[in-house]
Amino acid sequence: MAVDGDGILGIDIGATSIKFARLDSQGNLGKTRAYPIDAHSNSAFIQQIIKIIADGEFENTNSVGIGSPGPLDIEQGIILSSANMPHLKGVKLVEELTKKFPQKKIRLDNDANCATLGQKFFGLAKRSETFSVFTLGTGVGGGFFWKGKLERGYKGNFFEVGHIPIGAMEANSRVCGCGSRGCLEAYASATGISASYREATGKNLSAKEIADSARLNDIHAQRAYNLAGKTLGLACATITQTLNSTEFIFTGGVAHAEDLLFPEIIKEYKAHTFPLFHSLVKIAFTRGDENSGILGAAALLLE
Repeated sequence: MAVDGDGILGIDIGATSIKFARLDSQGNLGKTRAYPIDAHSNSAFIQQIIKIIADGEFENTNSVGIGSPGPLDIEQGIILSSANMPHLKGVKLVEELTKKFPQKKIRLDNDANCATLGQKFFGLAKRSETFSVFTLGTGVGGGFFWKGKLERGYKGNFFEVGHIPIGAMEANSRVCGCGSRGCLEAYASATGISASYREATGKNLSAKEIADSARLNDIHAQRAYNLAGKTLGLACATITQTLNSTEFIFTGGVAHAEDLLFPEIIKEYKAHTFPLFHSLVKIAFTRGDENSGILGAAALLLE
Protein backbone atom coordinates (compact mmCIF):
# COMPACT_ATOMS: atom_id res chain seq x y z
CA MET A 1 0.00 0.00 0.00
CA ALA A 2 1.46 3.35 -1.05
CA VAL A 3 0.40 6.70 0.37
CA ASP A 4 1.63 9.62 -1.69
CA GLY A 5 3.24 12.83 -0.42
CA ASP A 6 2.42 14.02 3.07
CA GLY A 7 -0.33 11.52 3.69
CA ILE A 8 -4.12 11.62 3.70
CA LEU A 9 -6.48 13.34 6.10
CA GLY A 10 -9.32 10.98 6.94
CA ILE A 11 -12.55 12.52 8.29
CA ASP A 12 -15.29 10.31 9.71
CA ILE A 13 -18.66 12.03 10.17
CA GLY A 14 -20.69 10.14 12.75
CA ALA A 15 -24.09 10.56 14.34
CA THR A 16 -22.83 12.82 17.14
CA SER A 17 -19.17 13.58 16.40
CA ILE A 18 -16.57 14.12 13.70
CA LYS A 19 -13.39 12.07 14.10
CA PHE A 20 -10.26 12.73 12.08
CA ALA A 21 -6.57 11.87 11.77
CA ARG A 22 -3.80 11.78 9.19
CA LEU A 23 -2.62 8.61 7.50
CA ASP A 24 1.10 9.14 6.86
CA SER A 25 3.18 8.05 3.88
CA GLN A 26 4.02 4.75 5.62
CA GLY A 27 0.34 3.96 6.17
CA ASN A 28 0.39 4.76 9.90
CA LEU A 29 -2.52 6.61 11.48
CA GLY A 30 -1.64 9.65 13.58
CA LYS A 31 -3.33 10.91 16.71
CA THR A 32 -7.12 10.74 16.46
CA ARG A 33 -9.12 13.80 17.43
CA ALA A 34 -12.86 14.41 17.59
CA TYR A 35 -15.33 17.29 17.83
CA PRO A 36 -19.03 17.20 18.69
CA ILE A 37 -20.77 17.61 15.37
CA ASP A 38 -22.29 21.01 14.53
CA ALA A 39 -25.12 20.09 12.16
CA HIS A 40 -27.76 22.70 12.99
CA SER A 41 -27.29 24.26 9.53
CA ASN A 42 -25.45 23.61 6.26
CA SER A 43 -23.15 26.60 6.75
CA ALA A 44 -22.20 25.70 10.33
CA PHE A 45 -21.42 22.15 9.27
CA ILE A 46 -19.27 23.25 6.33
CA GLN A 47 -17.37 25.72 8.51
CA GLN A 48 -16.61 22.95 10.98
CA ILE A 49 -15.10 20.77 8.25
CA ILE A 50 -13.11 23.75 6.94
CA LYS A 51 -11.71 24.32 10.44
CA ILE A 52 -10.51 20.72 10.59
CA ILE A 53 -8.80 20.80 7.19
CA ALA A 54 -7.22 24.20 7.92
CA ASP A 55 -5.57 22.91 11.09
CA GLY A 56 -1.84 23.50 10.93
CA GLU A 57 -1.13 19.81 11.39
CA PHE A 58 -2.68 19.10 8.00
CA GLU A 59 -1.54 22.13 5.96
CA ASN A 60 0.84 19.99 3.88
CA THR A 61 -1.66 17.18 3.43
CA ASN A 62 -3.03 17.45 -0.09
CA SER A 63 -5.54 14.59 0.00
CA VAL A 64 -8.73 14.54 2.09
CA GLY A 65 -11.19 11.65 2.32
CA ILE A 66 -14.55 12.18 4.02
CA GLY A 67 -17.08 9.54 5.03
CA SER A 68 -20.62 10.67 5.81
CA PRO A 69 -24.04 9.15 6.48
CA GLY A 70 -26.30 9.37 3.45
CA PRO A 71 -28.06 9.45 1.18
CA LEU A 72 -25.41 11.23 -0.85
CA ASP A 73 -24.71 12.25 -4.42
CA ILE A 74 -21.05 11.29 -4.54
CA GLU A 75 -20.76 12.29 -8.19
CA GLN A 76 -21.48 15.90 -7.21
CA GLY A 77 -20.05 15.64 -3.70
CA ILE A 78 -23.35 16.46 -1.99
CA ILE A 79 -24.84 15.25 1.29
CA LEU A 80 -28.50 15.10 0.26
CA SER A 81 -29.87 14.43 3.75
CA SER A 82 -29.29 12.28 6.80
CA ALA A 83 -31.59 10.74 9.39
CA ASN A 84 -28.91 11.45 11.99
CA MET A 85 -28.44 15.08 10.90
CA PRO A 86 -31.98 16.22 10.07
CA HIS A 87 -31.12 19.92 9.65
CA LEU A 88 -28.72 19.25 6.78
CA LYS A 89 -30.19 19.33 3.28
CA GLY A 90 -28.30 19.39 0.00
CA VAL A 91 -24.88 20.20 1.48
CA LYS A 92 -22.51 20.88 -1.45
CA LEU A 93 -19.59 19.80 0.65
CA VAL A 94 -16.95 18.98 -1.97
CA GLU A 95 -17.71 22.15 -3.96
CA GLU A 96 -17.41 24.40 -0.91
CA LEU A 97 -14.26 22.69 0.35
CA THR A 98 -12.63 22.85 -3.08
CA LYS A 99 -13.28 26.60 -3.21
CA LYS A 100 -11.51 26.97 0.12
CA PHE A 101 -8.70 24.48 -0.60
CA PRO A 102 -8.21 24.42 -4.39
CA GLN A 103 -4.83 22.69 -4.05
CA LYS A 104 -6.25 19.69 -2.22
CA LYS A 105 -7.88 16.57 -3.66
CA ILE A 106 -11.13 16.00 -1.77
CA ARG A 107 -13.37 12.93 -1.95
CA LEU A 108 -16.70 12.24 -0.27
CA ASP A 109 -18.40 8.88 0.08
CA ASN A 110 -20.97 7.06 2.14
CA ASP A 111 -19.61 6.18 5.58
CA ALA A 112 -20.47 2.51 5.12
CA ASN A 113 -18.63 2.45 1.78
CA CYS A 114 -15.64 3.91 3.62
CA ALA A 115 -15.90 1.25 6.32
CA THR A 116 -15.93 -1.38 3.59
CA LEU A 117 -12.82 0.08 1.96
CA GLY A 118 -11.21 0.14 5.38
CA GLN A 119 -11.82 -3.59 5.77
CA LYS A 120 -10.30 -4.22 2.34
CA PHE A 121 -7.15 -2.15 2.87
CA PHE A 122 -6.61 -2.47 6.61
CA GLY A 123 -8.99 -5.05 8.07
CA LEU A 124 -10.43 -8.54 7.80
CA ALA A 125 -11.02 -8.53 4.03
CA LYS A 126 -7.46 -7.98 2.76
CA ARG A 127 -7.53 -11.34 0.96
CA SER A 128 -11.19 -11.24 -0.07
CA GLU A 129 -12.54 -10.28 -3.48
CA THR A 130 -16.29 -10.52 -2.83
CA PHE A 131 -17.73 -9.67 0.59
CA SER A 132 -20.38 -7.66 2.41
CA VAL A 133 -19.91 -5.30 5.35
CA PHE A 134 -22.60 -4.33 7.85
CA THR A 135 -21.87 -1.30 10.02
CA LEU A 136 -23.82 -1.64 13.27
CA GLY A 137 -23.99 1.62 15.20
CA THR A 138 -26.65 4.26 15.73
CA GLY A 139 -27.98 3.05 12.38
CA VAL A 140 -27.15 0.15 10.06
CA GLY A 141 -25.11 0.75 6.92
CA GLY A 142 -23.57 -1.54 4.36
CA GLY A 143 -20.95 -1.87 1.67
CA PHE A 144 -20.30 -4.51 -0.97
CA PHE A 145 -17.16 -5.60 -2.82
CA TRP A 146 -17.74 -7.63 -5.96
CA LYS A 147 -14.75 -9.31 -7.61
CA GLY A 148 -12.28 -6.81 -6.14
CA LYS A 149 -14.30 -3.65 -6.74
CA LEU A 150 -16.41 -1.58 -4.35
CA GLU A 151 -19.87 -1.31 -5.88
CA ARG A 152 -21.39 2.15 -5.52
CA GLY A 153 -24.63 2.03 -7.52
CA TYR A 154 -26.70 5.11 -8.29
CA LYS A 155 -24.85 8.21 -7.09
CA GLY A 156 -23.16 6.15 -4.37
CA ASN A 157 -26.27 4.74 -2.74
CA PHE A 158 -25.70 1.04 -3.38
CA PHE A 159 -26.22 -1.60 -0.68
CA GLU A 160 -28.31 0.36 1.79
CA VAL A 161 -28.86 -2.80 3.81
CA GLY A 162 -30.15 -0.88 6.81
CA HIS A 163 -33.27 -0.17 4.82
CA ILE A 164 -34.08 -3.68 3.69
CA PRO A 165 -37.78 -3.91 4.69
CA ILE A 166 -37.37 -6.88 7.02
CA GLY A 167 -40.57 -6.26 8.97
CA ALA A 168 -42.60 -4.27 6.48
CA MET A 169 -45.39 -6.88 6.31
CA GLU A 170 -45.98 -6.83 10.06
CA ALA A 171 -49.02 -4.84 11.16
CA ASN A 172 -47.14 -2.94 13.88
CA SER A 173 -43.71 -2.70 12.27
CA ARG A 174 -41.46 0.04 13.58
CA VAL A 175 -40.93 3.37 11.90
CA CYS A 176 -37.31 3.83 10.79
CA GLY A 177 -35.43 7.12 10.88
CA CYS A 178 -35.76 7.21 7.09
CA GLY A 179 -39.56 7.40 7.44
CA SER A 180 -40.33 3.89 6.20
CA ARG A 181 -41.62 1.01 8.31
CA GLY A 182 -39.94 -2.28 9.10
CA CYS A 183 -36.38 -1.44 8.05
CA LEU A 184 -33.53 -3.62 9.33
CA GLU A 185 -32.08 -0.53 11.03
CA ALA A 186 -35.16 -0.23 13.23
CA TYR A 187 -34.34 -3.60 14.85
CA ALA A 188 -30.60 -4.30 14.51
CA SER A 189 -28.99 -0.92 15.22
CA ALA A 190 -28.06 0.32 18.70
CA THR A 191 -31.17 2.49 18.50
CA GLY A 192 -33.31 -0.48 17.49
CA ILE A 193 -31.98 -2.70 20.26
CA SER A 194 -32.71 0.03 22.80
CA ALA A 195 -36.23 0.36 21.37
CA SER A 196 -36.84 -3.40 21.72
CA TYR A 197 -35.80 -3.31 25.35
CA ARG A 198 -37.79 -0.16 26.09
CA GLU A 199 -40.95 -1.62 24.56
CA ALA A 200 -40.65 -4.64 26.86
CA THR A 201 -39.57 -2.93 30.07
CA GLY A 202 -40.20 0.80 29.83
CA LYS A 203 -36.50 1.37 30.61
CA ASN A 204 -34.09 3.41 28.49
CA LEU A 205 -30.75 1.62 28.29
CA SER A 206 -27.94 1.77 25.74
CA ALA A 207 -27.21 -1.20 23.51
CA LYS A 208 -24.06 -1.90 25.52
CA GLU A 209 -25.98 -1.83 28.81
CA ILE A 210 -28.55 -4.19 27.33
CA ALA A 211 -25.78 -6.53 26.16
CA ASP A 212 -24.34 -6.57 29.69
CA SER A 213 -27.80 -7.35 31.10
CA ALA A 214 -28.33 -10.11 28.53
CA ARG A 215 -25.16 -11.81 29.72
CA LEU A 216 -26.60 -11.67 33.25
CA ASN A 217 -29.68 -13.56 32.06
CA ASP A 218 -32.04 -10.60 31.65
CA ILE A 219 -34.65 -12.25 29.42
CA HIS A 220 -35.83 -8.98 27.86
CA ALA A 221 -32.26 -8.01 27.01
CA GLN A 222 -31.67 -11.42 25.46
CA ARG A 223 -34.83 -11.08 23.39
CA ALA A 224 -33.74 -7.65 22.13
CA TYR A 225 -30.48 -9.12 20.84
CA ASN A 226 -32.21 -12.24 19.53
CA LEU A 227 -34.45 -10.01 17.42
CA ALA A 228 -31.45 -8.04 16.17
CA GLY A 229 -29.63 -11.25 15.25
CA LYS A 230 -32.70 -12.71 13.56
CA THR A 231 -33.18 -9.66 11.34
CA LEU A 232 -29.47 -9.58 10.47
CA GLY A 233 -29.62 -13.26 9.53
CA LEU A 234 -32.59 -12.59 7.26
CA ALA A 235 -30.70 -9.71 5.61
CA CYS A 236 -27.64 -11.92 5.01
CA ALA A 237 -29.85 -14.65 3.57
CA THR A 238 -31.42 -12.14 1.21
CA ILE A 239 -27.97 -11.06 0.00
CA THR A 240 -26.84 -14.63 -0.57
CA GLN A 241 -30.00 -15.65 -2.39
CA THR A 242 -29.88 -12.61 -4.69
CA LEU A 243 -26.13 -12.01 -5.15
CA ASN A 244 -24.61 -15.36 -4.11
CA SER A 245 -22.21 -13.52 -1.80
CA THR A 246 -21.44 -15.60 1.30
CA GLU A 247 -18.83 -13.59 3.23
CA PHE A 248 -20.11 -11.11 5.84
CA ILE A 249 -18.23 -8.75 8.15
CA PHE A 250 -19.99 -6.98 11.01
CA THR A 251 -18.33 -3.86 12.39
CA GLY A 252 -19.22 -0.96 14.68
CA GLY A 253 -20.14 -0.78 18.35
CA VAL A 254 -22.97 -3.33 18.25
CA ALA A 255 -20.67 -5.88 16.59
CA HIS A 256 -18.92 -6.29 19.94
CA ALA A 257 -21.94 -8.37 21.00
CA GLU A 258 -20.93 -11.26 18.73
CA ASP A 259 -21.80 -13.80 21.41
CA LEU A 260 -25.39 -12.52 21.50
CA LEU A 261 -25.89 -11.96 17.77
CA PHE A 262 -24.15 -14.83 16.01
CA PRO A 263 -26.38 -17.76 17.09
CA GLU A 264 -29.53 -16.11 15.69
CA ILE A 265 -27.75 -14.80 12.58
CA ILE A 266 -26.54 -18.23 11.52
CA LYS A 267 -29.83 -19.91 12.48
CA GLU A 268 -31.92 -17.57 10.34
CA TYR A 269 -29.34 -17.56 7.55
CA LYS A 270 -29.45 -21.35 7.19
CA ALA A 271 -33.24 -21.41 7.48
CA HIS A 272 -33.60 -19.06 4.49
CA THR A 273 -30.80 -20.04 2.08
CA PHE A 274 -30.21 -23.03 -0.16
CA PRO A 275 -28.20 -25.77 1.60
CA LEU A 276 -25.43 -25.49 -0.99
CA PHE A 277 -24.45 -22.14 0.58
CA HIS A 278 -24.27 -23.38 4.16
CA SER A 279 -20.70 -24.68 3.94
CA LEU A 280 -19.55 -21.53 2.13
CA VAL A 281 -20.81 -18.87 4.52
CA LYS A 282 -18.21 -16.87 6.48
CA ILE A 283 -19.31 -14.49 9.23
CA ALA A 284 -16.80 -12.34 11.11
CA PHE A 285 -17.04 -9.60 13.73
CA THR A 286 -14.42 -6.89 14.11
CA ARG A 287 -12.68 -5.86 17.32
CA GLY A 288 -10.79 -2.69 18.26
CA ASP A 289 -12.14 -0.84 15.21
CA GLU A 290 -12.75 2.57 16.75
CA ASN A 291 -10.69 4.21 13.98
CA SER A 292 -12.11 2.18 11.10
CA GLY A 293 -14.19 5.11 9.82
CA ILE A 294 -11.12 7.35 9.59
CA LEU A 295 -9.07 4.63 7.90
CA GLY A 296 -11.91 3.97 5.48
CA ALA A 297 -12.23 7.66 4.60
CA ALA A 298 -8.50 7.81 3.94
CA ALA A 299 -8.78 4.67 1.81
CA LEU A 300 -10.94 6.63 -0.66
CA LEU A 301 -7.65 8.05 -1.93
CA LEU A 302 -6.05 4.60 -2.17
CA GLU A 303 -8.51 2.96 -4.58
